[in-house]
Parts: sequence; structure tokens; C-alpha cells
Amino acid sequence: MFSMEFEIVIVIILSAITCSIPGAFLVMRKNYYAADTANRSAMLGIAIALIFSSFLSSPLVIILGSLTAILGMYLVKKIKGLTHFRAKGMSIIVSSTLLCFGILIASNISLNNSAEFDLSIIYLGDTAFTSFNRLRIAGIDIGSYAFYSILIIMIINIIIVMVYYKEFKIDGVDKYYAASIEMKEETIDFILVIMTALSVSVSFQTAGIFMTSAFILGPAAAALFYTKRLSTLAIVSVFLSSIACLVGFSIAWPAEVSISGAIVSFIGILFILSVLFAPEEGIIKKYFDYLAEQKKLDEYIILDILNTQIYTSSSALIERLAKSLNWKFLRVSYLVNKLKADKMLEEVNGYIYLTEEGKYEIDKFMKTQNCFH
Repeated sequence: MFSMEFEIVIVIILSAITCSIPGAFLVMRKNYYAADTANRSAMLGIAIALIFSSFLSSPLVIILGSLTAILGMYLVKKIKGLTHFRAKGMSIIVSSTLLCFGILIASNISLNNSAEFDLSIIYLGDTAFTSFNRLRIAGIDIGSYAFYSILIIMIINIIIVMVYYKEFKIDGVDKYYAASIEMKEETIDFILVIMTALSVSVSFQTAGIFMTSAFILGPAAAALFYTKRLSTLAIVSVFLSSIACLVGFSIAWPAEVSISGAIVSFIGILFILSVLFAPEEGIIKKYFDYLAEQKKLDEYIILDILNTQIYTSSSALIERLAKSLNWKFLRVSYLVNKLKADKMLEEVNGYIYLTEEGKYEIDKFMKTQNCFH
């Protein structure tokens, strides 16, 4: 038998992968609100299931939770089509309403009084206790019930992706082309709704609302900073969610703090790090690119001035540019010396000129800007 810690980690990782698969396609289609809608709406079905069973591990929880998650997303789309409200606003209204109904039912109605339902599970899940709910066949313990239920849904998601990957890719990348070949967007929407609803419902016991939402959107949103390719996005999303589970659990378990809280916090940290340090799309990379472009533009200004005027020396040029352009002396000195080092400028007989390479560079720049002398 595996240790309890190992079983919990495996279940959490499987839950993360299961949610990350539809999450990657939702993020690619910029359908961010769908995950939160499904997550909250599933609570109503879960609460109705708890009327007949006080255990979140019941198969009825997955069935009814999926149905109300589908209902929530259907209501959002239908009401949006009949009114002028945006999808995000309708999502908040519909999902919050269904969530509140679910909480009221779960906290007040139960036909099975043998066990009490803790409402904190709705938000944080029952992560640390998933290994106590065992699946037994002919009296033989074959492992955690949550492991097998999540594994089945994960396999279903993978099969759906394999069958409809081409449709997902075309619809997510180029909707105009999808419309031109008469691909029905409603079909893709329905498939994603099914995948999301199943993933949310089966992960509810181990993850709760917060971690399920984080699993669906967080890793995929972070992965979007590294790649725009759909297949790579899905793989990176799964990888990031698995890393978050491992790191979050390794911090939370010894410290005896909330596992869900630690994992969601680390997913948030991964997202922030991606926003800041992504190699192509990160804020810091874009800032340094902006500085480089600004410096290059300053160089072109100096080259353009020298293309029409001749100065007696580098010092005279630097002094004149600093005064006329209101630039700092050190800044102009650095730019002029750099242009000389790059062989864009040369000083001959006490006069500073553009080299042939410098003339070619400024002419090329002017042509790209549609400027004419």
C-alpha cells in the first residue's frame, strides 16, 4: 500500500491535470468566465445530491454537479443572447445565484443525518482526508476512491481532446476560418462545457471552489505567456499545475496549514512570475525592449541630423546636440561614441561624417517609416 501522503499528492495532481485540460482550451478561446460559472453552478447539483447522501464521494455528486454546471453555463449564454448584458456580468449573477441556493440546501436540508456536512469543504475541499475514503472490490482495498473517479474523468477529457483536437485548434486560433468551413461553434462550446462540468464536479471533493478555479485558469493563463501553440499550451499548463501541487503540498503538509491554500497561493506566484519574467511576453522583457528601441531611436535621430549637417568634431557635435535636443551631456556622449564604435560615424580631418554604413542604416530606417528627404 502507498503512504497517505503519496496518495494525497497523486489525487491532487490528477485533479490539477483533469482541470487544466479544458482550462487550456478555455483560455485559448478567451472564455475565462466559463470556469467560474461551472465551478459555482456545480454547487447546486452537489447540494441536491447531499440530500440523498452526506458524502461528496457519491457518484450522484458528479452526475448532478455536472448537470447544474452545464445548466449554469447554458443560462449565461442564453440570457446573454436575449439581453445586452456582457457574458462576464451574467456569469457573476447566474453562478452566484446557483451557488447560494446550493449553500442553503447543503446547510439546511439532509435526509441522511448520520453525518454532518462541513461547508468549509465547499471553499477549500477535503484534500487531507481523501485517502480515508477507500474503494473496495470484493472486500479488497484497491486505493482511494477519489483517485479512480478523477482518473476516469481525466481519461475521458484526454479522449475528447484526441477526437476533437483539430476542431479545438481551428476554433481557438481562427474563428473566421472555422466559420468559413461551416464549423459549428455551438458544438465546440458544448464539448468544452461537458469537459469543464465533469472536471469541476469530480474535483470538488479534493479541491473545493478556490482550488478548482485556480486549476482551470491559473496554469493555462501562466502558460499563455510562454507559448501560443495550442498543444504546447496544454502541456505547459499541465506541467505548471503539477509543479504547483508538489510545491504547495510539500510546504503545507509539514507546516500543517491548508493544502488548498498553499497550492492556490503558489499558482498565483507562478502566474505573477510569468507576468514579470516570461522570456517573450513578460513585463520586464518588454520594458528592456522598450529601452532598447528608445535608445535605437535616439541613435537614428543623431544619424539623421548628421545626414544633413557636418560638425567640426565629436565634442562640438555632442555639445550642440545636448543643447538643441535638451538631452543630458553624458547621454549624448554615450550615443555618439557607440555610433563611432559601430562604424556609423567617422572623424576625418577634424570633421565628423556619416560612414557608408551609417548612410545605409538611416536610409533604410526612413524608408520603413515612409519618410522622405
